[in-house]
Amino acid sequence: MASKEQEGKRPLLAHPTAPFYVLLSGMGVLIFMGLLMVLSASGVRSYANSGSSFVILFRQLIWFSAGLCLGYVAFKMPTKGWRKISPILLISSAAMLALVFVDGIGLEINGNRNWIHLGPITIQPSEFSKIALIIWGAFILAKVERGEFLRNQGTGALISGFGFIAILILVGKDIGTVMVLTLILLGMLFISGERIPKLLLIGGICLAAIIALALLRPTLLLRLTAFLDPFSAAHYRGLGWQPAHSRMALATGGIFGVGLGGSRQKWGNLGPEAHTDFIFAVIGEEIGLLGTTIVLAAFFMIAWAGIKIAISTRDAFSRYAVAGVTIWIIAQASINIGSVTGVFPVVGLPLPLVSYGGSALISSMVGLAFILGVARREPEAKRYFDARPKILEWRKQ
Repeated sequence: MASKEQEGKRPLLAHPTAPFYVLLSGMGVLIFMGLLMVLSASGVRSYANSGSSFVILFRQLIWFSAGLCLGYVAFKMPTKGWRKISPILLISSAAMLALVFVDGIGLEINGNRNWIHLGPITIQPSEFSKIALIIWGAFILAKVERGEFLRNQGTGALISGFGFIAILILVGKDIGTVMVLTLILLGMLFISGERIPKLLLIGGICLAAIIALALLRPTLLLRLTAFLDPFSAAHYRGLGWQPAHSRMALATGGIFGVGLGGSRQKWGNLGPEAHTDFIFAVIGEEIGLLGTTIVLAAFFMIAWAGIKIAISTRDAFSRYAVAGVTIWIIAQASINIGSVTGVFPVVGLPLPLVSYGGSALISSMVGLAFILGVARREPEAKRYFDARPKILEWRKQ
């Protein structure tokens, strides 16, 4: 245990509470940027559909409020509670994904059947399947580490669970989420100490399945080719339209952007996804390189904090779960930003905490709130946090 004098001499980022505050700050920056840019990017569409520029923003604020409530529950729930509900989360996730294919409940949007309609609420179950699989996967890998399962048994269980959920999502034609789940699976297995040859085999099989799906669906195959040259005559008026105009938006923004609300590309050129999948392009056009750098820096803060917490925690379940959530958020952000900048094909993934969408926002907030809870319960950090009320009480006296 370090003395107060030793704690005072520590570098700022070496302080026990640094990962907690860095993660919280990164989340705050992204959520604030998200709400600001959802208003800017959706105002045109919102006004055209309802006569008010604020309707979509108000919906996002409602989802944000729900995310705060559920995130608080996730933050306060002890590790023991998460372990107990991990099988329930997996079963519930599979049940919700199955509801997508029930007539009258499931909805098809933009060619993907991955939504369910419950009264006035529309939910995307695949977003919640990410956190469910991570918690369940951490539960299995922790058992492997304690010797309760053989390694091959644990790996087989994870492949079966992730594979079953991935198949349900693939049937709904959501290839982007399957890519993220694959990266989460490989990342968690790598951290658990799985052999590299086996990881390469699993990754190769998943890649082959994705390519096979693309060959079976002409639209997916065209997306894979359109991103290579979206300005060509063959693609510009078709599937190359959004990638081409997202690059135009980023190029137009320059260093400081054209000004908040001044984007031209959001007026239909980015399709109905200006405030969802292509919100990073609007940020680049309106706030320029400065805005995109802020977003990237915030994701870097989340990555740093997640890695730091995963390394420092002694609880195996927490380590794997924190690593899984961190991989999920950073992998999805990388794919989204890569799609907008032309590095990857467009696969229809939202930018975590920034893009419009209730299911994506809530699930991301819950996942990151779980990491905050782990960081708060770390022995050194807990000692510091628990001492704060006493210090404040002493100052008042």
